[in-house]
Amino acid sequence: MAEGDTIMRLALRMQASLAGERIRAACPSSREPEGRPVASLDGRALESAESRGKHLLLRFSEGLVLHSHLGMKGAWHLYRPGERWRLPPSRAWISISGERAEAVNFSGTSMRIVRESELARDRRLARLGPDVLAPELSEERAAAALRGAGPEAELGEALLDQTLLAGIGNIFKSEGCFAAEINPWRRLGDLSDTELRRVAGATRELMLTAVRSGRAPRSVHRRAGMPCPSCRGPIESRAQGDAARITYWCPRCQR
Repeated sequence: MAEGDTIMRLALRMQASLAGERIRAACPSSREPEGRPVASLDGRALESAESRGKHLLLRFSEGLVLHSHLGMKGAWHLYRPGERWRLPPSRAWISISGERAEAVNFSGTSMRIVRESELARDRRLARLGPDVLAPELSEERAAAALRGAGPEAELGEALLDQTLLAGIGNIFKSEGCFAAEINPWRRLGDLSDTELRRVAGATRELMLTAVRSGRAPRSVHRRAGMPCPSCRGPIESRAQGDAARITYWCPRCQR
């Protein structure tokens, strides 16, 4: 699943290449978004592109907003005008084109076109915790948000709870804990505020680096059985939480 760094990078690229332009909107398949048809965006100007956790919000003139979530398999691609798509049109949900670029959503999970006033009442957005990449988010506030999972919650599971902190997914759950040298299986009640701040700060910094570079770190994620880059001991993995997402960690380096 695309994590917050991917969505923020996408929003920044869309802002740079499409904002201010009158948009040509099309629905290559018969699958229309919820709320309003794609044609309702045609001819409107894209005013801004914003990431909110794993959600992308594209604001158009006259108060319309395209709200999308990619889910596990979705992706937005940006192309030069006339450039051949890298995926078949049968997988495309919506395309929005300007003079400088074309953005295409492939295989997304959720998309709807609503008015700004409707967006304010969206329960999915209202339930989100603070965006881990928000400039105003402090390590102290992020740590306090994680405490909301309760003292018995495991750190790795709490980091994935979008109602606590929005934007962290399975990659940065493991990588953030590794960078902070904190075991993701520890319960929140056993962690000090200093340790929670360290995890929050390390995770955020890794994600901001990925926004700039376009590449996620791979110190432990999907490296089970391979040597830890720090101590050379074997990296371990195990399913964690109700959703059984795989967590990766180094039992030697992470306490």
